[in-house]
Amino acid sequence: MTHREHETLAALEHLMDEFFVHTISNDRKHEIETQLNNFSSQKDAWKFCVYFITHTSSQYVSMYALSTIESVINRQWYVLEWQDRAQLRNALYNFYIEYNSTSNFIRNKLAKLLVDIARYDWPQFYPEFFNNILQLLKSEKHQLLGLVLLRTTSEELMNPRPDLSSYRKEQLTRLLQQYIPQVFQILISILDNLGNKPRHKATATPPPSPTHPSSQPNLAQQISTASFRPDPKAITREGLTTVQHLLSWVPLNQVPVQIISAIFNFTHVSSYAQDDDDMCLLAMSTLNEILYRKCVPQGTQPLFIQLYHNTVQLMKDITCSSSSRIETLSSDFMEKLSELLCLLMEQHLWRLEAEPGFSAIEFLSLLFQLTIHLPSLPCYLRCLAVWAAFIKQIKPQNAHRYFEVLQNLITAVLTKIQFNYNYNQLNGTNNEDLDEDNETEWQLFLKTSIELVAMVSEFAPLQTFNQVLILWKTANDVYCTLQNAVDHVSLTLKLEYSECQRLHCILRDLSSLTQTLARLSTLFMEQGQDYTKMAISSIDNLIIKMIESASIPKSIKFYHLKSIDSKLTDDFIEVQSQLLAALKTWCSWLSFSEKNNRYLKDLIEISLRHLQSGHQEPPKVCHAAAHLFLSITGVVSPPYLIVLPSVVEFIQSTPKVKYYGKETHQVVVTACCNILIGKWGELSQPDSQKRNVWINTFFEILTRDFRNLMPTGDVSRMKDIVGNTLPSLSNVINYCKDYPSSSKKLLYMGLKNCIDHALFLFPTYSRHEEISDHILVFFLNVLGVLQQQMGVDATKHAIEVFLQVAVSEQQSKNLSSLEKLLQILQLVVEAPGSCCKSFLPGILQLCLQNVYPVLICQASEQPDVIIALLRLLHSILNYRWNYFYISQVRLGHSPGCSDTMQGPDNPQQPEQLLAVLRVFGESLLQPDINIFKTSLNSLEDLNNKWKLYHKVLFQDQLLSQFLAVLMQNLLDKSHNLLTEDIFLAIYNMAAVNFSLFFSTFLPNFLRTTDYLTQEQYQSLQQNFKNDTDMPTFVLNLQRFVNDISCCRTCNSSLPAGSVIL
Repeated sequence: MTHREHETLAALEHLMDEFFVHTISNDRKHEIETQLNNFSSQKDAWKFCVYFITHTSSQYVSMYALSTIESVINRQWYVLEWQDRAQLRNALYNFYIEYNSTSNFIRNKLAKLLVDIARYDWPQFYPEFFNNILQLLKSEKHQLLGLVLLRTTSEELMNPRPDLSSYRKEQLTRLLQQYIPQVFQILISILDNLGNKPRHKATATPPPSPTHPSSQPNLAQQISTASFRPDPKAITREGLTTVQHLLSWVPLNQVPVQIISAIFNFTHVSSYAQDDDDMCLLAMSTLNEILYRKCVPQGTQPLFIQLYHNTVQLMKDITCSSSSRIETLSSDFMEKLSELLCLLMEQHLWRLEAEPGFSAIEFLSLLFQLTIHLPSLPCYLRCLAVWAAFIKQIKPQNAHRYFEVLQNLITAVLTKIQFNYNYNQLNGTNNEDLDEDNETEWQLFLKTSIELVAMVSEFAPLQTFNQVLILWKTANDVYCTLQNAVDHVSLTLKLEYSECQRLHCILRDLSSLTQTLARLSTLFMEQGQDYTKMAISSIDNLIIKMIESASIPKSIKFYHLKSIDSKLTDDFIEVQSQLLAALKTWCSWLSFSEKNNRYLKDLIEISLRHLQSGHQEPPKVCHAAAHLFLSITGVVSPPYLIVLPSVVEFIQSTPKVKYYGKETHQVVVTACCNILIGKWGELSQPDSQKRNVWINTFFEILTRDFRNLMPTGDVSRMKDIVGNTLPSLSNVINYCKDYPSSSKKLLYMGLKNCIDHALFLFPTYSRHEEISDHILVFFLNVLGVLQQQMGVDATKHAIEVFLQVAVSEQQSKNLSSLEKLLQILQLVVEAPGSCCKSFLPGILQLCLQNVYPVLICQASEQPDVIIALLRLLHSILNYRWNYFYISQVRLGHSPGCSDTMQGPDNPQQPEQLLAVLRVFGESLLQPDINIFKTSLNSLEDLNNKWKLYHKVLFQDQLLSQFLAVLMQNLLDKSHNLLTEDIFLAIYNMAAVNFSLFFSTFLPNFLRTTDYLTQEQYQSLQQNFKNDTDMPTFVLNLQRFVNDISCCRTCNSSLPAGSVIL
């Protein structure tokens, strides 16, 4: 040790201690940073750093020294003398194996530095690198260090940095794979030894008395005789993490079967203390890594068979009657276990079924035990996900094998969702707080359970339906008898508190079972099925019972009664809502037979009774009644409904009703329109005129307040009226999008005055975002559904207004409504016929001269508007291609000649076409990935349909520019998620003229690429093989891009000539 090195170390320790004192000023911190940077930039600073890490006790100094050495390795390694490189390498390795501190980050940093050196020198100049790892793994004292170094090697060399050429990456992969068999054998031995050791040792000999002379500790003796051995838990954790990463890339046919059992040793959770659950999670994650692999080569069948058998054993251990571990099974562990089981079922069930020793019944029995005994609802839902994965894989011809198991599952699930049988677990379920999917915990639980019942019912529809029906009838009978328990004087239920609790459970179960029956209704909507014919009587009886129950509010509304328990009110509301919703789903059944018409009047009466007294009804009940009425109007012909006095009265009163909730009002309006403009069949002239009067009157009253609005009116009143009227009309229009043209014509007739008035108001209120949004959404629906009924003149007038407003908004820099305006123009462009031909120049002028120059300056703030513009331009080229290129027929070619074949190539509007395509090209330069994706997909679609890349204008003016932009994007890695799409686009562009691409574009692109030497330029050009099939071309292009990145990265930090491909 020289005096200079000692003084430098002391000064450095003082600086680092001062730097991390919380009272230090920012100016002083900056001074220290400057001194540290100046020192680390010295030529031989790494030699001092080697001394520092071996002689300091400061972790700050150690990390600074290691960071300095890391910079030397990554930036100056090739310019160091061979002796210096060997000295540094040996010093780091020796310090690594002698390192006994508990600072894992320093240990990990040392491992990474050794791997960084190996990335450059192994095996030519660092032949002992991997042998050192194997020796460490075999040494009990250094096992943890060997695992850390192996894991780091796997992470760094199999996910290398961009400073390695493709050849070097492939070489490192081959080198590592040579050692994989030996590595796995060692890892299996390590994990087996750890897995078979007792986790918690105890001694039968009591400790000596504290007063006994021998119990006094001799600290000096303890320190001198201590041997620092790694914690077995740390070795286990590192071993599992290492195996997990190896399994992410090692070919599955090189993974030995024995590793499965070695990992499963750490999933037997009952052998661990509570604080070791993370080890079990890590073991499960390691096993799942195998199942994440999509490519499964031949010969790996034993691997998955072993995985299955060990999984079955794990499930046996968990469900064992003598074990209490299932009661404390964590949700995290169940998440990992269910993920493993789902992947095993989804991807490998067919492999397992082909094995002679495979028993699906054994597996399903264990899964069944796990499902019914798990005390936690989240864990239970995880099990249902496994069942769902299994059921999806069942082939119809094999369904009989699992019939009994599935029926038992249905019984268990139905028991699980009923309060009568599972009160303790369900009572604590949250039914108030919403998750990110806008569902409560109870709603998620019930929906998942019902969906599983529905999945099983596809294999046993009649049995499942009857099983649910029996339970429903029991609960429904109790509900119907409640009418006898009502005190009509005090309007209360004559029940004790204990009876109220019992009734609460029954009502909750009735709601759940009603919802289940509603979900099963879809199974019986296909006529001709044998099971449907067998169920006719049961279904008819069910509908009668539901109608009777739903009609109870005619005499007494339970949810208006005074109750001892306030929960009952909510229960009654839920029951009535679910009964109405279930009748809605069974409405289609009534249309199968004329004899069911007797039920229709009852259903209409039930729904209208709630709607006509809507101001007195709970909103949930009223909304369910509205949907029931809408379904009735969908399955029953309007002529049948319109003769009913109650329906006529309701239609006449609906436009005047103001007390419905907004969504409920929209449903009711839609139902009334369904009757008025639906299929009425052949009508006489008087009946047709009468119908027209009804339609006009209905919409006139409905929109009266809106049509009375004037441009000079109060804005707040305007917002209220527009917000109440236009969304309802938009909902009606969207609902009628699949109606025949005659019905749409009637709808437009009713809405014409409202459409004209909205167009009249729009220029005045275009700057009021809330109002303009409602108007634009309204016109989006109008033009999307009723454009043909509007006619050319009305459509043209509307577009002229929108173009005028768009120009004025652009000039005032107001872009709030521009997105919807562009969407409206897109609808007009995509409409069939030639009506938009006259204003297509105006749309192009708006896009290219007014909108785009403003948008491109603020693309990051307005990505959605740019995307809307790109979609509009794409529609113009896609649907109005003949505006730019005359069709083959008009050019005199045969009608059988495809427009997509090469022919005369003279665009009619070359300047506009070039300007449009440049918008797509400049959008490829945007950092927003959605803008980039929209532009790229548009170009590819236009090429597929119109051979865009082959057009002379594109080849001469744009092809090389677009290729350069896409290549640069690959180099910059700015849109990595779209890498495959970019490679495909480059291939399609290159395919226009491969010889030109290889001989001209690639050399020109390399010349314009920074940080390349002449030798590298020549090597890159020569190494790019001229293959023209797509898979090989893409593979060569990947290597090409990687090697350019490698050269640029290295040349920017290393001396010239250091990097040779």
